[in-house]
Amino acid sequence: MTRIVSIREDPRAASEDALEALQGGGIILFPTETVYGLGVDPANTDAVKHLYVFKGRPKEKPFQWLIADASQARAVSGGWDERAEKLAQAFWPGPLTLVVAVEGETVGWRVPDHEWLHGLLVKFGRPMIATSANRSGEPPAKSCAEAFQHFGSDLALAVDGGLIKKGVASTVVSLEPGEVKILREGAISEASIRGAI
Repeated sequence: MTRIVSIREDPRAASEDALEALQGGGIILFPTETVYGLGVDPANTDAVKHLYVFKGRPKEKPFQWLIADASQARAVSGGWDERAEKLAQAFWPGPLTLVVAVEGETVGWRVPDHEWLHGLLVKFGRPMIATSANRSGEPPAKSCAEAFQHFGSDLALAVDGGLIKKGVASTVVSLEPGEVKILREGAISEASIRGAI
């Protein structure tokens, strides 16, 4: 049976339980400043495969990587350039996913603007693979209870952070050579993105 822990009751215990679940190869449900998310340890290939099946997501569609700060993306991203730096400085932490080249592939990085989640990522010490808490093609969940209806029995841990009022996903920006593409306009407008660059 999936355990549910509350950030409001004991944020430290919730972090410890989430770390244990991640390190054990489980899928966790957690709040962000935009919507509820599902996350796994990227070092655990079985957990990543499970997340694809769990989400019902095509394997050719990569997940987002949540990080504690821009240095974690900057250190490994060959596609990290002046545009990425400007956008990171303008909108991180916040609802912006930057898609840049990493060793011949592309990775979508995001630094969330959620105090508890940011603290978890700092303690985890490396990126966490994440996706919105919904089946592919359905609206993302804005509460733990809503997400739990879809995924509850198969989660390693559910972290309840209350209702997320915004409920708008991050804006996804792809930084390709000589071109900036808005793959999904979310909480940050395209005009704001292009203005920052």
